[in-house]
Amino acid sequence: MRWLILINATAFLLFMASTAHAQEMTQQSHLSSLFARTEARAREARRNFDRLIANHPEFLPELQQVAARLGTRPEWLLNVMACESSFVASARNPLPGQTASGLLQIIRQTALSLGTTTTAIRRMNPVAQLRLVEKYFVPFKGQLNSLADVYLAVFRGFIVNGGPETVVAPLNNSAKERQAYSLNKGLDLNRDRRITKDELAKVAFGVGRFGGVQIVAEARPEVNEPQQKEISEPMRFRATSLYFAIPASTNYGAKFPLVDLDRAPAVIPKTRSTYIR
Repeated sequence: MRWLILINATAFLLFMASTAHAQEMTQQSHLSSLFARTEARAREARRNFDRLIANHPEFLPELQQVAARLGTRPEWLLNVMACESSFVASARNPLPGQTASGLLQIIRQTALSLGTTTTAIRRMNPVAQLRLVEKYFVPFKGQLNSLADVYLAVFRGFIVNGGPETVVAPLNNSAKERQAYSLNKGLDLNRDRRITKDELAKVAFGVGRFGGVQIVAEARPEVNEPQQKEISEPMRFRATSLYFAIPASTNYGAKFPLVDLDRAPAVIPKTRSTYIR
């Protein structure tokens, strides 16, 4: 009887290990596909980021301080900026009637509420814009617990509680929510006519590629100031979850490693989504 129990237990453990391995392989396959889809935008953002850092070396130390005051992670902020503006401080949404401007693509009404204008934002250097970025995120302090939450604060202007499958657009069948989805359907990765928190995080990471894709925090030595050399060194992703909310208090040190863009195949760039504000 004991042998039978032992055999059954061993078979169960082997089954669980096989299932976990299959799930991890599926996740890695999805990441590879995502990286291929976002390759052109990622390269554009990387070039602009390198140029920004060369011209404004004080940007990263200031970003760290902003993230610390907001209680969130600097790499999450970087991924969202990469996705929104490709690190072009003077960027403006080119579509008719659109006013979104700057690193975070702030619209006219929001700019006015922050005490400025979209024209003034486009004229600000990146470091000055970081102060505006912080001012925008202050109302969300304590809620910026994942990359999805940070992006959602920008994408919708509010944070929807819930796990990775939580739908953030459309929230209902109203005309406004249908428009929110329609203008941003490029974020709907599986084309099921719903945008989820998981998809937001995946798109932001796919374009920005800052930080590791990890379920749990990995201990790293603390560094007082970020170095440009460390920013530029590529890092291969090696984990399974883009959404998982690593506590913002976790200490990763001052490194924001990038996934190696040269490992992903070149693809024809797809039309960029127009993000509703």
